[in-house]
Amino acid sequence: MAALVRRRARVSATLAGVWALMCLGVAPAVAPLGAVVVARGAGRDWVALGAGRRVRAALPGLVRGGVLVAGATVASGLAGAAWLWGGAALCEFALSRALNPVTGRPEGGPAPDAWYLLAGLADQMLISADTVVLAVLRSSGEAGVYASVYRYPAAWTMVVGLGVVAAVPLVVAGCGPGVARRRWRTALALGVLAASPLVVLGPLAVWSLGPVWGPEFVAGRDALVLLVVAVGLTTVSAPLRVLHVGFGSDRQVALVTVLAAVGNLGANLLLVGTWGMTAAAATTLAAQVALLAYFVTWGWRAAALRAPAVPMTAVTAST
Repeated sequence: MAALVRRRARVSATLAGVWALMCLGVAPAVAPLGAVVVARGAGRDWVALGAGRRVRAALPGLVRGGVLVAGATVASGLAGAAWLWGGAALCEFALSRALNPVTGRPEGGPAPDAWYLLAGLADQMLISADTVVLAVLRSSGEAGVYASVYRYPAAWTMVVGLGVVAAVPLVVAGCGPGVARRRWRTALALGVLAASPLVVLGPLAVWSLGPVWGPEFVAGRDALVLLVVAVGLTTVSAPLRVLHVGFGSDRQVALVTVLAAVGNLGANLLLVGTWGMTAAAATTLAAQVALLAYFVTWGWRAAALRAPAVPMTAVTAST
């Protein structure tokens, strides 16, 4: 575990450094947000989660939320908000490390791979590419409208992502031959059930654009419809993704996700300049259709899945 902790810390520090260098030339005021990258990557709440210590896993996040709520009453401006987020993240990071000390990994233990980390980075690329391309090929105003209407799907996606992180240790603990096919059917049913609230919440979100956000955001209505469908497919595939991690190959998950992200970026570059927000949302939907098709096909074809020789652990999964 110590080796994995060190790897996560190195990757997080590298990403935070890249962020800081980018900010120096573009927007120095938001440079403190690099602390958020360090806190999420090098924090250890995932260690507590994998060990079943739920209070220790949740407490750092609660402290961060408390600091943000308290600081929101006094922070002002872009720089103030960035420093507030950075300070809250550092509080979370310090408490997470204090509550979850890590000892050295025993000799001969399996070396952690970074495939699931790569999948997570590809997911972030898939989520962010459309907004960035909109800003470059269309206008910052259109990108702003798109990013605003994306808040509803993004909030739902965050909940789904947290559910995946929490479910991986439970699924991996039950790895064994002869049970994966039954769990595949259960996972698909759970995904459909979890996505069902969007049948009601989706139309409400689309309706709210005008009354809640203002008439200028109505232009993003078509894009929001497509994005709601996309996050519905993401929700359906989430339990299948967990099952793939537990019984299949995390390398395959990473490679498929990277291919989807690269394809999504290419489609955005080809289409967004002409069709704007609708094309951006459509490319996201297409990527989620491809990912769902892969996970469903994988589960359907795996008649007798077995746990990998070195099973995916809660520690490795949290990369």
